[in-house]
Amino acid sequence: MRKFSFGLTLVLVMALWLAACGGGAPAAAPSEGGATDAGAAVDASAPAPEPTPVVNNFGECSDPLVLWHGLTGSDGAVFAELLQQFVDANPDLCLNSEGYPWDIFFQKYPTAVAAGTPPDMVIFHAAEVNQMASEGLMMPMDDIIFNDGTLNKADFNENLIDAITVNGQTMAVPFDNHGWLLWYNTKLMEEAGLDPNVLPKNGAEFIEVAQKLTRDVNGRHPNEEGFDKDNVDVWAIDYTWPRYTIPTTLWQFGGGVVSEDGKTAILDSPESIAAVQFWHDLMYKYYVAPPAIPGKMWAGDLYKNNKLVFMWEGTWTGGFMRDNPDIAAVTKTAYINSLAPDGKQAVKFDSHIMSIPTGVDEDGIAKAKRLMTFLVQNGAYWATSGQVPALKSVQALPEVQAIESVATAARQFNEIGRTDLAHKSFIEIQTAWETAVGNALASPTSDVAAALKAGAEQVQAILNRP
Repeated sequence: MRKFSFGLTLVLVMALWLAACGGGAPAAAPSEGGATDAGAAVDASAPAPEPTPVVNNFGECSDPLVLWHGLTGSDGAVFAELLQQFVDANPDLCLNSEGYPWDIFFQKYPTAVAAGTPPDMVIFHAAEVNQMASEGLMMPMDDIIFNDGTLNKADFNENLIDAITVNGQTMAVPFDNHGWLLWYNTKLMEEAGLDPNVLPKNGAEFIEVAQKLTRDVNGRHPNEEGFDKDNVDVWAIDYTWPRYTIPTTLWQFGGGVVSEDGKTAILDSPESIAAVQFWHDLMYKYYVAPPAIPGKMWAGDLYKNNKLVFMWEGTWTGGFMRDNPDIAAVTKTAYINSLAPDGKQAVKFDSHIMSIPTGVDEDGIAKAKRLMTFLVQNGAYWATSGQVPALKSVQALPEVQAIESVATAARQFNEIGRTDLAHKSFIEIQTAWETAVGNALASPTSDVAAALKAGAEQVQAILNRP
């Protein structure tokens, strides 16, 4: 078994707990695994929550394949259907699936590996792979599933494979691609006299369009005298989940959190400051986005009530649209619009990845390999949840291309998608920058540059550790 550092894992668990509550970031947003209250406070003295798994058993046998994951949101039902299809196609196997809220998952997973009682397979995110691998929680997948030709790395997004490869070893198998996509209300654009087929190409164009789209309860726009910023009826855009919105904007402006070589914090670079300042200005200067205050209404609630035009949200919003057919009927999807002065495009995406924990025996490895292969090859059914199948060959299937949001997202991720920088302290870095950005956007008087400088200093201290 690889060396396992339980002390570091306790730090990881606490960081994940804080990250699940947004690390001080002010906006609430639902994640692909369910709602995340990003403005909630953490009571460090409170006991850890008891696990509340969603347990499903598929098939009948004496030795089930045990799977742990965090797919407990709207996509969980589609995932359960896929698992049933797997045991139907493999009657010699049975399956025990346990779905946990992500914070609880990341408490149980390292503890189970340390105790020598891991599940046979886990599903979490590509962004966390480097840190999990450095903790000794994962088996390399090359000899298990890639080198024998069962799956071909070339059929996956290249950036994604790079992100889950640690010290030359690919540590996981991608299940999907998911991330930010532009969902926009064509009806509200037409009411504002705008063509829904012509979208702004850069930050200046966006501000011009946003001022035409935003209106108060009296029908006035932000650039008109008498506009009531405290009683806005329709917003042009909303500041959604920082974990995707901020990296996307930073990259569009040429900034970021950490340099490409992973050695230097660049959260306080001129480009990064300009990117976050743009969001500050949208909220407090141009009044085209709601202030990023704790407890504010989720963008989806605004959107389904025709109170929001441009919504940056995840691929998993496909489920939300199915549940709200009236608003879906006036919605189109597109690549995330650039807010940068020069119109540079970039968008953050991630992946649900499949992994075999350290300590799983040969029988468990063989079963997990069969399930992984089935799930990847049947990604077209997973696409009905709104997520993009990981295999490019599956993305190209007619039934996948027929789902507009999935087809658009697949093209977008392959053309301009970027993943978070892989780092063994990824979770701590994420918590630090989310806190800094939350402080930068907390009020009209927030000093964006000072907040990001403080955040960069925290990130640099993490990077400087051996």
